[in-house]
Amino acid sequence: MIRFTACFLFILLPALVHGEISVRIFARSKPLTVIFTPSSGEYFIHTSSSDSIPVAVNEPVIVTRYDDNVILKMKTGVSVAISSVIFTPSGEGCQFTLRAIGKNDPVKLLDGTLKIGSFPGSLLVINITDIEDYLPGVVRAEAGSKGPADYFRAQAIVARTFAYRNIDRHMLDGYDLCDDTHCQVYPGIIPETIIADACRSTAGMILTDRDSILIYSAFHANCGGETAPSSDVWVSTQYYLKAVKDPYCSSSASARWAKTIPASSWVGFLRTKGIIEDSRSPVITSPQEETKRMKYMMIAGKSLSYDEIRAEFNLRSSFFTVVPAADSVIIRGRGYGHGVGLCQDGARGMAARGKGYREITAFYYPGTLLMDVKNARKPVRL
Repeated sequence: MIRFTACFLFILLPALVHGEISVRIFARSKPLTVIFTPSSGEYFIHTSSSDSIPVAVNEPVIVTRYDDNVILKMKTGVSVAISSVIFTPSGEGCQFTLRAIGKNDPVKLLDGTLKIGSFPGSLLVINITDIEDYLPGVVRAEAGSKGPADYFRAQAIVARTFAYRNIDRHMLDGYDLCDDTHCQVYPGIIPETIIADACRSTAGMILTDRDSILIYSAFHANCGGETAPSSDVWVSTQYYLKAVKDPYCSSSASARWAKTIPASSWVGFLRTKGIIEDSRSPVITSPQEETKRMKYMMIAGKSLSYDEIRAEFNLRSSFFTVVPAADSVIIRGRGYGHGVGLCQDGARGMAARGKGYREITAFYYPGTLLMDVKNARKPVRL
């Protein structure tokens, strides 16, 4: 669960405006061995025990964790045990591929600098790149590959805001963000030019509140016609994360859904929650049609949160109603995700109707300001 801290110290972001960001690669799978291979341009290996070693295009370098060290194995047969290694590009346009051995991760195409060291139970693989080079991959992973340009521009602003606000999330681990859902999914460099152009055309643009503080730029797949206020999902209330009626996402496949649950499973769940004692108790009292989001359902005079029901039955959202059937209950729902902030299907629909990214972000984050990150401030927990 994400919690907002009530007491903040606000600082400017002079160290961040140059755009450098460090991202842990393969953060979820935590490989013991990776293969680094330059795909364009020459790279150099830097270690504490040797001078710079050039690595040519298509020349693989195997890096394996061994106790508290890493072992380098090169095509030339050279094998070196060292504490850490840094791969630096020789100039502009240098890129490399990175493969995690023994894992199901796809091969990543990356640019910038790569640092690899030993970490408890795995390698610590960190890619240092420009935040504007990082963003297109994030937008592709989080927003898909289909949609009008202004949809991707809006998502780029949202993703950039998230990155700058959370730049110190893994500070104690020695990097800024990870490449997994804990931060933002980063697959590496992507081929879609429409997404790259959308990021480039909004370079440096972020969203802040009325005090120029970077907002919590939450987003989700589909709101089902009404976004949720942050207080319904998390602890704190943010004025710009409130319920917004959304007519733009209704034609999406995720706008409405249904799931049938055996009556025995439903009754068993209610018993575990202490809602009912036996099957003779009333088991459904929700409205026949949801017209607005609710936090709690009343059953047998007791309250049960929609979030608990969603988690138990793996539902797409907590915006639903429960309808009795012969030997089952039918859960009819709306939307996909937590419902807070930008609705991606709605934003795509707005852009398809000619709405620009400024209108889209203002619609889903009312009362916020769109500005250059150089003028923004970041909340820091005390």
